[in-house]
Amino acid sequence: MHSSSRCGILCLSVIMFYLSCWRPALAQDPVREVLIGFVAPMDDPDASSGAGAAQMAVDEANAAPIRIGGTAVTFKLLLQNDKADPRTAEQIARYLIKTNVVAVVGHWTSTTSIAVAPIYAEAGIAQLAPISWSRRFTLAPGSSHFQGVGSDDMAMAYAVGYLSERVHPRLVMVIDDKAPLGVSMADSFEKYAKAAGIATSRHSVSTQTSDFNPQLQIAKTIRPDMILFTGRGAQSAAIARNLKRMGVVSSLMMTGPVVSTDFLAKINYSDEDLYAIVPGPPMDGSKIQAFRKRYTANFTREPAPFAMFAYDSVHTLIAAIRKADSLDRQNIIAGLYAVNYTGLSGTMSFRPDGTLKSPTYTLHQTEKGRWTVLRQFKSPG
Repeated sequence: MHSSSRCGILCLSVIMFYLSCWRPALAQDPVREVLIGFVAPMDDPDASSGAGAAQMAVDEANAAPIRIGGTAVTFKLLLQNDKADPRTAEQIARYLIKTNVVAVVGHWTSTTSIAVAPIYAEAGIAQLAPISWSRRFTLAPGSSHFQGVGSDDMAMAYAVGYLSERVHPRLVMVIDDKAPLGVSMADSFEKYAKAAGIATSRHSVSTQTSDFNPQLQIAKTIRPDMILFTGRGAQSAAIARNLKRMGVVSSLMMTGPVVSTDFLAKINYSDEDLYAIVPGPPMDGSKIQAFRKRYTANFTREPAPFAMFAYDSVHTLIAAIRKADSLDRQNIIAGLYAVNYTGLSGTMSFRPDGTLKSPTYTLHQTEKGRWTVLRQFKSPG
């Protein structure tokens, strides 16, 4: 063989060797798209804001390379609108378990989360509900549902404890909205109020009503020191807006997403004595403020009060998937039981019944035209 031929073969061999060494850098691994279901009533401003916060969490997670079980992945939300309706929620749940979603963040209301928990449990798919804080949710059959905030029962215990210690109300008028969360909260408040020697007068309204005239007329007659309303944000605004118009001088305590300047603007706030007991820490923390700035930069509006719980829930779920190092639905459930994620609202770590180990709550009151923090409560882990 001529020397020129031998030289050519040698050069070709050297080139092939270097190409084989550089092949991983030249040919990237295929990236798998991982679907996470997100279900909420998208026409509700607070839930819609939560969806935006959830997308922020996905974008932040995808900003750095992620490998699960040796496979490069990116995450994507599959958004669904359950309209806060249990039957629609059940249809969506049955649809999602037939898709490739690995887990579900949702649903938003306690009513819908309770309705679908058995469906997800039977299918073996994790359900992490960001703001469904009814105690009845984690009492549902199965072991695949997780509560992103503390329970309503504990919140009412803290609220009554503070009122008994500092405010000393003689009579509290309790109004629920007939929904599972509202009824559960009202029941818990009455239970703890009775133990504290506080009298209550119980009333109910439809979840759809904005007419609180009959209840406020009763309040004018019985003159309670405080009114507790356990319904959602829009109804909270309706009752707060009409206190002064009806000549009711009672304080008003609420449990919905009301701790914002937007809420006070909606009700044309002047000097009404308003309270709110809500899950999570005070909103003035540096991490929460940084989140609010990023959200506002992305969406040109401030996040709704409960949006951060959706953000935390998505980040917690992704942390659980990474801990499990698996996209198998059952392994993700196990990952959620083992996860310990520090979010905006505190440490996300779950007990065997799916409740948070150390939830926090904050009691607010209006003062000089703004919300102020009265006390933060933290349950022992």
